[in-house]
Amino acid sequence: MTKRALFLISDTGGGHRSASNAITAALDEIEEPYPFEHRIEDVAAHCAFPLTQLGLGYSMALRYAPPVYGALYYATNGRRRYRALVRFCEPLYRERLRDLFTSYRPDVIVSVHPLLNHAALRARADAHMQHIPIVTVITDLGKVHESWLTPEADAVVVPAREVYERALSRGISPSRLRLLGQPIHPKFDDVTGTPEELRAELGLPQDRMVVMLMAGGEGGGKLLPTTLALARARLPIELLVVCGRNEPLKQRLLELAPSLPTKLHVLGFTDKIPEYFHAVDLLVTKAGPGSLAEANAAQLPVVVYDYVPGQERGNVDFVRSNGLGAVAIHGAGEVVQAVRNLIRTPERLAQIRRNQEVVAPVRSSRRIAALISQIANSHTIPAQEHLVPGALKAVASL
Repeated sequence: MTKRALFLISDTGGGHRSASNAITAALDEIEEPYPFEHRIEDVAAHCAFPLTQLGLGYSMALRYAPPVYGALYYATNGRRRYRALVRFCEPLYRERLRDLFTSYRPDVIVSVHPLLNHAALRARADAHMQHIPIVTVITDLGKVHESWLTPEADAVVVPAREVYERALSRGISPSRLRLLGQPIHPKFDDVTGTPEELRAELGLPQDRMVVMLMAGGEGGGKLLPTTLALARARLPIELLVVCGRNEPLKQRLLELAPSLPTKLHVLGFTDKIPEYFHAVDLLVTKAGPGSLAEANAAQLPVVVYDYVPGQERGNVDFVRSNGLGAVAIHGAGEVVQAVRNLIRTPERLAQIRRNQEVVAPVRSSRRIAALISQIANSHTIPAQEHLVPGALKAVASL
């Protein structure tokens, strides 16, 4: 006998799918009392137009009109305004999502996207499956969007103290809240070897600092100008640039590399991010919650140079308020200065690593998977996982 877990996402950016992949990897490790099969569904594929174009619209908005996207985010971030949006969108997904539930017959439904929490509740009722538990896994930090905060969900997993407190303020019962950390792939917990051993394995230098740059799986945005500014600053570092799936960017950097005064290591998409994070000295990244959580887990200080308006603003504030690195969102020159200051002050880097140890999502995906397993098997939430905001430090020690 196996249990079925249905994960609801939308491919608006790569973070929601990455979080789901991390949790399903942990579910694959569970054998008792029952193993799991799982399915990750991009709900846009089950909607009517225009929601079928949600992923494309998201990408186009961020590429050509980020302020417009940010304005839309804030315009819908209120209880009444969000309920109006739900009423508008409901006819576009209701029947098809209900049919998905009745055809797959899951034992637990996991929402890993803010716009799908109310949708899942309504479709569950339409399918007469109220006995099937719904778990919300919040994957943003700070003052998250109203759409994440659904008191009717059977369990709500939050990644940080700030989100826990906001969820309480929006009426979610403490009995349903679990502060388990941002879901990151279990392989981040399993990296072995010293930084020196990992550098030898990855072909990185032993005698100078290595600064890593990335911008999510798509490798877009301000990654190119930020890389060139750092490469021309003649700092005593080498640069490791992860271009993700952006093959034109990778080829462009490979062409430019011989003419730059700073050595570049250029990568495309790689599955060795956990090893690189444990090997390098500093990460320059956009404020994606997954990348930030992975950096915390590896105790890798960060410089945040970009963010998605609205959606990732809370992540920027999270870095700043918890002392997890530097924020340099006003241009490549500010990034260069932030990197220069950090590499010149090892005591500050050491303090950042200590701060990261406190908020690191230790075994987060395995703990979320264990929660999902117990809910699917017994329809109860394990009481020992009830963590209050003041227990943030205890979370890191578990």
